[in-house]
Amino acid sequence: MASSTKNKKHTPAKEVNKSTTIYDRKTIIRLSVFLFLISFLLYANTLKHEYVLDDASVINENLLTKGGVYSIKQILSSSYREGYVNNDFGTYRPLSKVMFAIEWQLAPDKPFLGHLINVLLYALSVVLLFMMLLRFIKINVYFLFFAALVFAVHPIHTEVVANIKSRDEILSTLFLLLSLLSVYGFINRKKVLLLPLSAFCFFLALLSKESAMVYVAIVPLVIYFFTQSSLKDHLKITGTMIAAAVIYLFIHLRVMGSIGIPNIHPTDNSILMATNYFQQKATAILILGKYLLLLFFPQPLSCDYSFNTIPIVTSFANSGFLASLLLHLFLLIYAIRKIKEKHLVSFCILFYLISMAIASNLFMVIGTNLAERLLFFPSIAFSLVVAYFIGKWAKLDFKTLNPKWSTVLKSNQLVIMFLGIVVILFSVKTIARNKDWNNSVLLYETDLKTVPNSTHLLMFHADNLTLKDVVAKLSDEEKKKHFAIAQKEIDKALSIYEMMPDAHNVAGRIWYEYKNYNLAYKEYSRAMYLNPGTASYHNNVGTCLFSTGKYAEAADEFKKATLLNAKDADNFNNLGSAYGEMGQTFKRNNDPTNADKYLHLAIDNFYNATQLNPKYKGAFQFLGLTYKSIGDTVNGNKYLEIANGL
Repeated sequence: MASSTKNKKHTPAKEVNKSTTIYDRKTIIRLSVFLFLISFLLYANTLKHEYVLDDASVINENLLTKGGVYSIKQILSSSYREGYVNNDFGTYRPLSKVMFAIEWQLAPDKPFLGHLINVLLYALSVVLLFMMLLRFIKINVYFLFFAALVFAVHPIHTEVVANIKSRDEILSTLFLLLSLLSVYGFINRKKVLLLPLSAFCFFLALLSKESAMVYVAIVPLVIYFFTQSSLKDHLKITGTMIAAAVIYLFIHLRVMGSIGIPNIHPTDNSILMATNYFQQKATAILILGKYLLLLFFPQPLSCDYSFNTIPIVTSFANSGFLASLLLHLFLLIYAIRKIKEKHLVSFCILFYLISMAIASNLFMVIGTNLAERLLFFPSIAFSLVVAYFIGKWAKLDFKTLNPKWSTVLKSNQLVIMFLGIVVILFSVKTIARNKDWNNSVLLYETDLKTVPNSTHLLMFHADNLTLKDVVAKLSDEEKKKHFAIAQKEIDKALSIYEMMPDAHNVAGRIWYEYKNYNLAYKEYSRAMYLNPGTASYHNNVGTCLFSTGKYAEAADEFKKATLLNAKDADNFNNLGSAYGEMGQTFKRNNDPTNADKYLHLAIDNFYNATQLNPKYKGAFQFLGLTYKSIGDTVNGNKYLEIANGL
């Protein structure tokens, strides 16, 4: 049995007898199968879920993704949300989006396939984590199994798996684990080809999500703590990873033009509400404390923590800020003191701090202040620490690589029982939390109980309640209830922070439904004023003008919408409708020249709409009717027949 002396380091690889460095193959297979199955089963209840939250921006409402395999070339040369109404113009994650496009090609508008792939990739990632730990740490197999098991069941991962869009996190972690496994093979098996393979896996991780850049610092950390690699190999490996990172940055710059997300809105990252540097960084430190708290106590959970959920730290006396600062300083000092010993806890602390560096908002401001998905990769360190202290408490024999399960159980039944309780509680929480992600309405209603002042969540809820597809399925009575709730939510959101263009856009939609076109026009115009570069806002303003008979003014707004987004068939269809009404007006006023001019403009725009969306029934109908209006019955009947066939 290993001594339980306080702060005793784990046994490094060089102290383990060579005859004991090989794990029992059957045990590894059994434990790996168990990890895969429990990971899959924990998230099996997400397979019938709908698209939810950020899925819209990159999957079911993204025109590029919906273009299927034909869009792959453009996806590789554009930003992550290119093809959506609101493009962030800052993130470049083509790998996951290419997968989404292929899935859409195979099963259009069928979220089941996306959910299934997420769950399978998650289960595979858990197994790869177990394999990576076995390769590098080389201590009691059940200790490493416990670590992978804690990772598998942790509820903090529900957002990553249940939200298809968050596959970028899963892919990034999966490829980083594969890269580490290749690094191990290069060091211990001297297979030269494994080094470029490792760099390629790292490159794929970067193409999945930019935050994988922390791996450049993670690799030397792992090599130092768990290998006897020569300085030459150490430098060769780290240098190769840096080269892969440089290649990625070059491609990123060529595609995006810059690094980072420009013009981050304060409602996305409330840290930007800070009035000075101290407030900004102090709030970031406070949030780091909340991240740690979520790892230990993942209750309650929320899909959103944006403004106004976490107050800005305005004073050194803020207790949350001080507690987080002192805790992180203590962890850092402890880790540094234990570096020479190559202590496992020291490694875990440094792994966690490095992997949280980008997400922390300390070194650069990112697109969010706090998000559970950002803990996915860093939670590896947490899982290892939990397993380590449970192992020490249970007095596990860390040096014996292949103990019998019966021996492990006898070591300290109370502690093993405690681990079992933790696993059960985490599993129950994970399964229960998954249910909240079934659809957007349920998710927003549930999480607003946790973060009632989140302007984003209030807006998302109101937006979802009033979506055309949602409203179309409702009875008149249900529709009234939906819009009443939406009105209340959007009013609250705007009372917390008025300068939210999307919130004004939702408010305009509600007033439009009430047929109060003047108030709808006012709200849409405010949204357009706050963000004049959004095509949908111009389109909505044009719709209000059209509804009040101001066709020429409506046409101006629709035209701006087509210039801002030339891939949206609705913009061209609406512009065609405005021109058509103008043409009919001139026709009634006996002005055949202008009538012919605008009716032909209407035909051109309806045709453009049908080219962008070959299944656009309304556009084909208007195209046929307009042709008939100018006396071309052949084309008129042709397009009306197409419309009737859709």
